[in-house]
Amino acid sequence: MAVQREDFEHTGPKQLTDVDWTNDHHLRAVAASLVQGAYNLEFDHQDSQDPQVRWWHFFHFELKRKLIDDKDSSIYGVVYEIKCTNPNHLPKSTPKFVIAFRGTILSTKSRDMKLNMKVFAGKLHKDKSRFKHALEAVKAVVQEAWPANIWLVGHSLGSAIAMLVGKSMAQEGKNLKTFLFNPPFLRYSVSKNIKNPTLKDGIRSTKNVIKAGISFVGGDHLWQELYDQFNALSYWIPNLFVNKDDPICSENIDHFRNRKIEDEMRSIRSAIKAAFVKDPQLPIYLLPKAYLTISKNSSSLNICKVLEAHGLKQWWYQMSIGPGFANSSTEVLIDDAIPVGEP
Repeated sequence: MAVQREDFEHTGPKQLTDVDWTNDHHLRAVAASLVQGAYNLEFDHQDSQDPQVRWWHFFHFELKRKLIDDKDSSIYGVVYEIKCTNPNHLPKSTPKFVIAFRGTILSTKSRDMKLNMKVFAGKLHKDKSRFKHALEAVKAVVQEAWPANIWLVGHSLGSAIAMLVGKSMAQEGKNLKTFLFNPPFLRYSVSKNIKNPTLKDGIRSTKNVIKAGISFVGGDHLWQELYDQFNALSYWIPNLFVNKDDPICSENIDHFRNRKIEDEMRSIRSAIKAAFVKDPQLPIYLLPKAYLTISKNSSSLNICKVLEAHGLKQWWYQMSIGPGFANSSTEVLIDDAIPVGEP
């Protein structure tokens, strides 16, 4: 599902003239706006238009670098650097750099749909022109600033890229503040096919089953590698923003808040599959912890509402719940972020 070009003067959060960098609602609106800036850059690139710089200039950011896919020449991301007259007076929570990744743009030349397929096939981490290029770009930024002063932000496909990059950096001990808008999560539900209570009891201890399965097909070292990957993420807590009515990301709610049987089965299956490859990887959604913010459309669903539920605009346009936010013209309810995962 693609996001459209947005005009800052018509739909942007213009009332945020004084950003409170300690206010979570303000941070969410800024992060979403910077992702929209990445979208607009690619739209403007396709149409040979001048970029709408207000999406980042309004919050005192400059465009430091465009991230370009060398296979389709699209702008898939942006590195922003903050520019303030008194940078020393900014709170410690203010980012020095923000790396923003856009989601899908429908175009005859774009690889976005192919990359979406890679997300759901668990192969995005092998893509050199997006994920590996993005990881190299982020590592270059980390050379210029402390990880605590760097944000990763993304929407949809872009949030999948940001998720993988954030995981990779966390496994190196570099935890970047991360905002993931409508992160994709599609899976086949197997719980309805599990009738045997003995089987249900038998897979309650997921780690033991995964370990047994991997030991059988690939050796204990593969289990240990996956287990180490998971443990390395314990200090990285990304912010996930999902809409209950968005079929692309709503399964995140079940996964993080309820941890049902199909989650455990999928983890087992993914882990056993990983034992057959040289670079075993955790499923993209598998995290020890996350901050989960949930949005819900209150009106009846139709195709337009589903598109709206997956849209980026809701995360800055619905502004009625935080200081400095204007009343919304959309029917969206947003819960405060809830920490989920292992204690």
